[in-house]
Amino acid sequence: MCEAWLKAHKKYTWEVDLSRFRGSQNYEGYFNKTIQSPDVLEFENKFRIALNNNEYVVAGEVYYWKNYGNHQARNRVAISLLTYLKDFENWNGFIQAIERVSNNPTFENFITLQKACNQQRGFATLITFIAFYKPSEYPMVDKHIANWWRLNKDRFNYANSQEFSQRNDGWIQAITITQKRQNWNAYLAWKEFCTDYARRLARNCKFDWRARDVEMAVWEAFKNKISLSIIPSVS
Repeated sequence: MCEAWLKAHKKYTWEVDLSRFRGSQNYEGYFNKTIQSPDVLEFENKFRIALNNNEYVVAGEVYYWKNYGNHQARNRVAISLLTYLKDFENWNGFIQAIERVSNNPTFENFITLQKACNQQRGFATLITFIAFYKPSEYPMVDKHIANWWRLNKDRFNYANSQEFSQRNDGWIQAITITQKRQNWNAYLAWKEFCTDYARRLARNCKFDWRARDVEMAVWEAFKNKISLSIIPSVS
């Protein structure tokens, strides 16, 4: 029952060399580490600490980390965010938006986060900030997760939940207000699944699972064609 979940989670691999960021030389003390799988928890903690210490550059590191596989855009989007958050009022608005949406995950609060990141068409990367802020409750999302959700949500008793709006290449798109609302509703169902399965796995599989851990296992399961088992609910 637990074997597939544990196998998928153990396979999680996402190695990012932050020093490859094109503007790394402009931020002394930042963009100077390689983030490997065992470093992810520390990286999440670094982001939360940065919110309290006014270290806006760490948000740029997270943004670059998330987009590392997008070689054409990763430098451009990170530079754009860093330029925007350098302004103290924008940085303060960013912090407030993350706190607000994580405490009250409404569609309106997500739109506020989009504006606070100056990313009115962004979706998956903005979710990363929420997931880093509260990883026990909020998972990340990307095209692999969206594909897995579309193919497996019925089997896991989420047949009535929405799918993510995806382009032909699988990327989640959030251009129109309809797409944004669809994605947010799909994400809330995905979040519910991850928090529920974190409880189930912690109870049945002897591991301290978080929503983020469930997401990481699903991410690897989709890429490696691992069929994940249905875990009994926690009574």
